[in-house]
Amino acid sequence: MDIRCIPSLFGLPEAQKLTMLSAGHINNTFLAECGNEKYVLQALNRSVFHSPEAVMYNISCIEAAFSNIPDISVPHFISCGDINYTFINDDLWRMYRYIPSTSNSAVNAMTAGYLFGTFIRVMDDLEVNPKPVIDGFHDFDRYFAALSSKSGVDFNILTKLDRLRDTLEQVFTDSLKKRIIHGDAKPDNIIISATPTIIDLDTVMRGYVAIDYGDLVRSVCHGNETDIQAIREITHGFSQGLKKLLKTDEVNSLYYGILWLTGELAARYLIDSLSNVKYFRDKNSADCLARAEELLLQLDIFTIHEEKIKEIILSEIE
Repeated sequence: MDIRCIPSLFGLPEAQKLTMLSAGHINNTFLAECGNEKYVLQALNRSVFHSPEAVMYNISCIEAAFSNIPDISVPHFISCGDINYTFINDDLWRMYRYIPSTSNSAVNAMTAGYLFGTFIRVMDDLEVNPKPVIDGFHDFDRYFAALSSKSGVDFNILTKLDRLRDTLEQVFTDSLKKRIIHGDAKPDNIIISATPTIIDLDTVMRGYVAIDYGDLVRSVCHGNETDIQAIREITHGFSQGLKKLLKTDEVNSLYYGILWLTGELAARYLIDSLSNVKYFRDKNSADCLARAEELLLQLDIFTIHEEKIKEIILSEIE
């Protein structure tokens, strides 16, 4: 089927114009102009999401959770019959109305922290058990083992990541509570519109709150001294959104979430730099290696500023 005809399966006019949207590493995403309206038309990457129906089930639960929340929203996926997707040639396609940004500037750190903190709190209020959608996602041991199996990895890098792995095992024990988290928390996944909207909900699963906090800090900071203020703003906003949700051991784990996500992403980029089939399919091996080196440097800087970051967390999280 011609991609332009897919909107008709959702009860919309065929797309007069399709534009590939470059944002995001994983899914094929288009801006579809159907009649006088614009929509996001997307094919879920089956090589990453082996259970696409589970992804869409989770999204339905998320939409229901946010249906009566006044100050934050999520995309509403259009129905195709009694489900919110359709299969074409074994590819899952879904659509939602295009959400234009009302701001030309990047989402500020405090707002990003507040919105993702609110996301966790709203989802925590519901008795929802999201289905797992990516095996081993945010499993540091798994990524470390995969990297260790590759030839040509610098011994010093493996040693650094192995020490981090040992540290994380001591912090993230079975006694630490898991909640429903976004799984890809970064300002790029926020649209500032009439109501701020959190997008890219495919990775919503159960996990440690420190994962979202750590990924958010990692994505906003570049690891230098001037980012300390950004960390303070993220943390303050995150706390305001959570509204005293976290237990003491969860608060104490937040710093280590920064190290986890920075080290994990470095390992994933290193794996891709040595692999023919890549997760980050928009990057070549040289790009992946360069990104991994940036992340390893960032990991060093976060480690150097450990005491300052922990001080911020303890002073800002209620």
